[in-house]
Amino acid sequence: MKKKAISVLKRPPFQIKRGNVTVKIYAGKNRVNGTAYPQFTLTYYDGAQRKKKRFADLAEAKREAEFTATKLANGENEVLRLTSTDRAIYIQAIGQLRPFNVPLNLAVLEYVSAVKHLPDGATLKEAVDFFRRRNPASLQKRTVRQVVDEMLAAKRAAKLSEVHLKDLECRLNRFAGAFQMNISGVSGTMLQTWLDSLKGSGRTKRNYLHVVGALFRFAIKRKSLPKDAIEEIEAVQQPKEDSGEIEIFTPFEMREILTAARPEMVPWLAIAGFAGLRTAEVRRLDWSEVNLAERHIEIKASKAKTAARRLVPITDNLAAWLAPYEKPSGKITDFESWWNQFSKLANAVNDQRKQAAEEVGKDPSSTPEFVWKHNALRHSFCSYRLAVVKSAAQVALEAGNSPQMIFANYRQLVTEAEAAKWFGVSPPKAAKNIIPMRAAASA
Repeated sequence: MKKKAISVLKRPPFQIKRGNVTVKIYAGKNRVNGTAYPQFTLTYYDGAQRKKKRFADLAEAKREAEFTATKLANGENEVLRLTSTDRAIYIQAIGQLRPFNVPLNLAVLEYVSAVKHLPDGATLKEAVDFFRRRNPASLQKRTVRQVVDEMLAAKRAAKLSEVHLKDLECRLNRFAGAFQMNISGVSGTMLQTWLDSLKGSGRTKRNYLHVVGALFRFAIKRKSLPKDAIEEIEAVQQPKEDSGEIEIFTPFEMREILTAARPEMVPWLAIAGFAGLRTAEVRRLDWSEVNLAERHIEIKASKAKTAARRLVPITDNLAAWLAPYEKPSGKITDFESWWNQFSKLANAVNDQRKQAAEEVGKDPSSTPEFVWKHNALRHSFCSYRLAVVKSAAQVALEAGNSPQMIFANYRQLVTEAEAAKWFGVSPPKAAKNIIPMRAAASA
């Protein structure tokens, strides 16, 4: 054994070549406490600088020499400056990437780019797991736009009301425009950010969230989303309801409105103010559902927001306003959009006020301006009606609302005396703007 070891030590240096690069291994001895041990010194040039590394085992020295020669030949001098631990990690990474044929630098670049877009505390694995849950092989891949179109088509086939369809279409199209991607990629965080960016009241935002929730449930039924996707909707913070005060018209303002209104506007203004029907309900209402003889208006389930049939009483003053316009059948109003009409009506009231001021010798510019109040006709009915009947349950039944909502929003807003004046607003006997429909037809 001694002769063999000595022969190894005396042989010329081992040479490992890769291209123009040569790494040499010199055999020698290392004496420790008087005992001589074999030592193998690896030498190479990194630029103009000569490098040395020593090993006690020849096989280990050869492996390092091969690694070094390969890296120098490839111009990867930087790798040789890694520690042994770092180098082991590097070799392991290269081995794991080899089946995918992806260079290490590209893999690191993609990883860094992905992590930059993750929320704080989230890992890339969590993001991948989320994607896998939302995109199982059994799901049909659909964009938000495709699912929206499918849902709207299904609702049209179900013959929902045009008003409801238009509202649904408006909200869903806005959502599809904001999320031009597969619906499986829409997360709760993304929904929250989008909802927070919307301009509008808390009620408006809640309505949007409700519609998006319906879209998700539709997608789940159509196998475009997994069942647990609804958790993304549940994770969104519900917008708070607006805490603004309820606005109503005074009896004097209501008389001004009806006096200034064009004839074709009077029936729906009177019904909204003295019977409390919603804008959409009046738009769907037919004269055949207005029974002046028995003093009630029938709101059919198919035309009600709550999908529940109800009978709304016709007060004496409402009957007086409707009588000249009564017909056996036909829509109460043909207006598709009322918002423009409200602004025009407000202008008409202001013109009426200025004219009245001029007639008594006052400065028209000093008259207070009339401003249309949002949803004030229905709010006025609920407030004044509650003051008369003193029963939130009865008003809720007539208005198609909940007693809790009526009690919370309309209690003690007006006095009983003010309510008597509201339901005492009746048409003058010789009002020029009232044209009996029957007389007009016969003429």
